[in-house]
Amino acid sequence: MRVVNTLGPKETDSYAAALNIPGEEENEIVIHDNFDDIIANLEQYQGEYLLIPAAYQSKQKDFGWRELSYEYWDRLVIEQVFHHALKPMVLISNFDFHQNKAIIHPATTNLLNHYLKEQQLTMPIHYAGSKASAYERFVANKYRFTIVSEDVMEENNPYQIIKRYLPEMVWCLYFIK
Repeated sequence: MRVVNTLGPKETDSYAAALNIPGEEENEIVIHDNFDDIIANLEQYQGEYLLIPAAYQSKQKDFGWRELSYEYWDRLVIEQVFHHALKPMVLISNFDFHQNKAIIHPATTNLLNHYLKEQQLTMPIHYAGSKASAYERFVANKYRFTIVSEDVMEENNPYQIIKRYLPEMVWCLYFIK
């Protein structure tokens, strides 16, 4: 059985993609709070696998899938690349916000920045390890904006959907040497 490390919780696109890795191999899926922790501790996962989207973007400025591919070329071997669409995502607003800030997953920064520029808004942006954890913090801390997978929103929530996104995604399954 192949051990596949990816982003959690189970509501994430990464977990959904891990459940849909093409092939006959059985997978044990191990979820993590963020990709950065997996990458920083690759030696702990030798002989296992990492499933990561091509859109991976770290909380660290200027570190994403491109940098991962070049910096860790000698520790990560691409075993498989496949397409699996992301869940529909939404930019939501909280009109009863207490913090005039946004909380998002780093990979969605361009989407938020495009909207803020369009609206001529500026505000601090905080980052979470996943869109699901961004939503939890958005609700708990009454942020003004977030971008989340639409299916994590509770029914009858008080938030307004401002934009909907339907991006495609390519996933990379790496063997960790």
